Amino acid sequence: MIGRANLCDPEFVQKACEGREDEIRPCIGCLRCLNGIMFGKRVACTVNPSLELENEDNIPVAQEKKQVLVIGGGPAGMEAAFVAKKRGHEVVLCEKSNELGGLLRIAAVPISKQELCKVIKFMARRLQNEGIEVRMNCEVTPEMLETEFKDYEVVCSIGAKPKEIESFKQFKQTMTADDILAGRTFPGRKIVILGGGSVGCETADYLAPLINDLFPANRDVTILEMTPSLMTGEGGAAKSQLTQRLMRKGVKIELNSQVTKVDENTITYVKEGVEHHIDDADTLVFAVGYIPLKMENERANYIGDCDKVGNLKDAIGAAYQLAKTL
Repeated sequence: MIGRANLCDPEFVQKACEGREDEIRPCIGCLRCLNGIMFGKRVACTVNPSLELENEDNIPVAQEKKQVLVIGGGPAGMEAAFVAKKRGHEVVLCEKSNELGGLLRIAAVPISKQELCKVIKFMARRLQNEGIEVRMNCEVTPEMLETEFKDYEVVCSIGAKPKEIESFKQFKQTMTADDILAGRTFPGRKIVILGGGSVGCETADYLAPLINDLFPANRDVTILEMTPSLMTGEGGAAKSQLTQRLMRKGVKIELNSQVTKVDENTITYVKEGVEHHIDDADTLVFAVGYIPLKMENERANYIGDCDKVGNLKDAIGAAYQLAKTL
């Protein structure tokens, strides 16, 4: 019953027996271990970047001790800082906000995604246990890189920002999916979500009524996706369950639909050669991907979304692989 949890943390039972439950690496039930096997890949884990005998818990100490600056306290930054410290380096992690977790905090908001909070708590606790210096509300400037951190190895993990289509922002009310999930903005009642990837579908699930009971105050949600399927690149039970929930909730799903024009009151899209108009929506939500943030510095090693936008497994895995080489 806990096969996946034991992949995530092979010391699960030992830690539980010793009363060290807080140190158990949390399985989030993402099923990427199973999905990889289904596609002919070796078993892997989102939260545990290495299923080898040598992993982040027992990685050997580096022969040359360095000073390492990690910029950004998302999952990639926290993983890189932890592994670098385990290898014997002196590590400082700087996060410009007052919270660790990065975009993972927003990813944990939609329905059935709350398990991600455990990953944030686990990774933050490890930093504290290792005595890593973590500076919150600290935005690293070029001047700091040339003075205080002049001799430091620099790891940049500043993430990405949601992509917006400027020509479509003339609609009466626009916002990103991240804005909604972070509580920065509040959508209306008749909502059009542009993009049927994981973010768009999870946001629709979050906004739609729990039950499609035709109650007049329920939100009316439409997803416009230009490809033939939802959540392209995803698979397995989680995708199936989310799609079924959207259908049960009455979310309108328009595939093969290309938005061609947006003005203040009307959203125009083409599907199978036929032009359609949505003129009664009050909110247009962008869920069309992310743009990597960049920090121009020749010393920086980029990991996570600021290097290449990906998923949680990509971010943690890339951070682990880089920190092994520092």
